[in-house]
Amino acid sequence: MAGVLRHNAMKGCRTCSVSHNLLTDFNQDLQKISRYHHVTDNQFKEILQESSTSAKKRFCSQYGLKPQPSILDNLKRDRHLQTPQDIYYATAGKIGRLLKLTCELFSREGEDDFIKIWKDFEKLKKWSRLPNLISHHASFMMSDYFQLAMIMPFLLYRFLKVSSLKKSEIAIIKKNTGAARIDLVPKSVISCWVHVSKTMKAVFSSEYTTASYNNLQKCLQDESIILPKVFVDFINLPNLHINMHLSMHAQTFGTLINTQVGIKEMVHCIFKGIVPSTNHKDIDLDLIKRYNTLFAIRHLSDGGIDPRFTGPCAGFTSLGHLLSDWYLTEDKSSNEEEQDFNNDNALTFLKNLVTSPVEFISNISLRRKMSKKDRDNLLQNLLNFKSELLESYKDMRLGGAAIVFNSISWYEFVSYTIEEENGTFSKVTLHLNDFIMINDEDFNESYAIIRGIFKHKVSPEDYADGHTQSVRPSFEN
Repeated sequence: MAGVLRHNAMKGCRTCSVSHNLLTDFNQDLQKISRYHHVTDNQFKEILQESSTSAKKRFCSQYGLKPQPSILDNLKRDRHLQTPQDIYYATAGKIGRLLKLTCELFSREGEDDFIKIWKDFEKLKKWSRLPNLISHHASFMMSDYFQLAMIMPFLLYRFLKVSSLKKSEIAIIKKNTGAARIDLVPKSVISCWVHVSKTMKAVFSSEYTTASYNNLQKCLQDESIILPKVFVDFINLPNLHINMHLSMHAQTFGTLINTQVGIKEMVHCIFKGIVPSTNHKDIDLDLIKRYNTLFAIRHLSDGGIDPRFTGPCAGFTSLGHLLSDWYLTEDKSSNEEEQDFNNDNALTFLKNLVTSPVEFISNISLRRKMSKKDRDNLLQNLLNFKSELLESYKDMRLGGAAIVFNSISWYEFVSYTIEEENGTFSKVTLHLNDFIMINDEDFNESYAIIRGIFKHKVSPEDYADGHTQSVRPSFEN
């Protein structure tokens, strides 16, 4: 978008014209080497005036620019100021490289200790489960890297010692850092992760003040110093060079959060889900085919219009109208009433309808049945379960409604929609072992742990329209 070559080019930074061999040299005059819109305009004019291809390539290499300006240059904009660095990908790239280098440091003892600590470390339930960090870290999504960066300093602090690292790697890091003793090497590795975590927090802050701008600049400088000092692979790394410009981007836009990251991460998640269906050999080729297919469908839905051709393809002009009325909606098939019609007596009855005893709760959805072992263990602690359930029916004024006890099902997850007092609707999700606040008769408000979520039916003779199913959580105070 800025008309600049890629980061691995000799002058591939879209914000400045620093050479590739000086990317992590932070003693340079940024104002002097920065790219300016009017200067780049003159450089593009020089490139376009050349008639020979070799002369154009020479100027492109000299200025770090592409042969043609970006199509966005038709707009009134500052190509360098309004095209900031991709903070999300740069930060995730640094964390991914640091994880790879850290795993390569471990001895056999260190790998075993690391995996043990990783398995025992309590992580948030909402986080996706990650495989073996030693052997499968290359398959992590970028959000996985960010989550890992939050806890990595604590993981390393619990086990990392001199015997956890290879002797050859200890010698290299000791030489690079100038450490007086080898027992300082593990501390240097942990310090790298601490600085990366602090920088990540500062970069993705939702708001900035004068103090937070200063803290951001300090975190970026400290990270840029320690990473190349401990790991030589970070020297002249483009993702680390970006630290020079992030403070300016934050002051220009008031934030460093990329709003398009969610879409990119969603595409990455889709591709990651496709991998198990491939032959695990030509994964890149298979994903490229699928990616090209998606773009082909998009091209056809646009009516076959391609700016590279003088006119659209007449064979696809009607396809766009066919797809124009499509839209996405929430799948409510599991919550809506399933109706069966009897042609003989024209009666309609309801099946599999999950209802609530109160009107302000609707759209109940159940997921993932509990295993028989977990269910049996739970019922052992609920000796009076059936009698208490009958009492709860009486409390809800369902009178003599009997319960079909053999139709009770247990689940691990439930979601539903609740109507607030002000008329707004909120979606609530509950999971086993969640802590929740409940209204207690004696203490007004108290806390409880969800140990089970069950669905049960009211006997058909009590309701003429068939079985009515209800769902309730089982609590432990």
